Amino acid sequence: MSTYRFSKFTNRLVDSQQTIGMTAAGFASHVTKPEAYRSVSFEDLPPDVRKQLSRDGTRGELRDLDGAKEVYEQNVPAEAKGSVEGVEAVTNDPSIHWMHKTAYSNDGSNDAINGVYGPEGLNKSIGSRTMTEAEVVEAETFTQSIAENATPGVTGDFAEVAGDTLETGALGCAMGGGIAVANRLAQIEGYKSSGRYDLAAEAEKELGNDAVGGAINGVVRGTSVAVTQAVLGANPVTAGIGLVAPDAVELLTKQNELSEEEYTEKAIGVVGKGALATALVCAGPIGWAGLAGLSIASAYGKASNEGKVQNQNPTYKVTSS
Repeated sequence: MSTYRFSKFTNRLVDSQQTIGMTAAGFASHVTKPEAYRSVSFEDLPPDVRKQLSRDGTRGELRDLDGAKEVYEQNVPAEAKGSVEGVEAVTNDPSIHWMHKTAYSNDGSNDAINGVYGPEGLNKSIGSRTMTEAEVVEAETFTQSIAENATPGVTGDFAEVAGDTLETGALGCAMGGGIAVANRLAQIEGYKSSGRYDLAAEAEKELGNDAVGGAINGVVRGTSVAVTQAVLGANPVTAGIGLVAPDAVELLTKQNELSEEEYTEKAIGVVGKGALATALVCAGPIGWAGLAGLSIASAYGKASNEGKVQNQNPTYKVTSS
């Protein structure tokens, strides 16, 4: 691609309202860090893990498969179920014990409802007495922490994934509205710097529409990137796909309305945005802050130049930020 064509593409991206949504969603995704959803079923566990679930907390006797499955479903944190490695980190680590809430010596059963995974040291300190509520919480918190460390980027907790998606969308909404308003304010200042207070006044009337448009764009792209990462896995490539997915969907819906040349050009644009979004995800907050700053600076510079050029044309129409 020639320098001219790359420059043209970059300018079109920076001037686009879609940049606002991408930037907002990128920030939101970085803050929320949505995880991929995977949930390993009991039947798909390796034989040694199923056997361990049959043995945990017993005194030599083994639970039947139904009992082992209940322990898996009730006592292993949903976070751990995102991968076999996560499950093994809880069930097959000798420093983690399946502990009786009501002590075995007090006729406590080996049923899942009476058990909790927790640290070996806590189990030894409790001995033969019944666990307190605080000790149960301590054990559950410890096991949850182990599960999270063993399954980075993956979770078996669908409620957590849904929460991440809503949070990313909501944060993208707030940021999208804010960045859109910042762009418009920069445009207003650009017009003022060239003495076109009339155009600045017209631009000020668009602030409300910008806030709404930017918020919608941010929530759509924020939700899209969260869903994409939940399904495909959390990494820069899937984040880039999610950020431009709304553009791809829009392009597909309008395919019959475009000529082959127009469709190809727009498709190349979507791919380019996806590549740029992926690079920005890798760059982290610095990349998104840079894109936001570039967009705001572009809005100011473009307005200032347009104001100077159109000083002799009072009927000039305000452009989009």
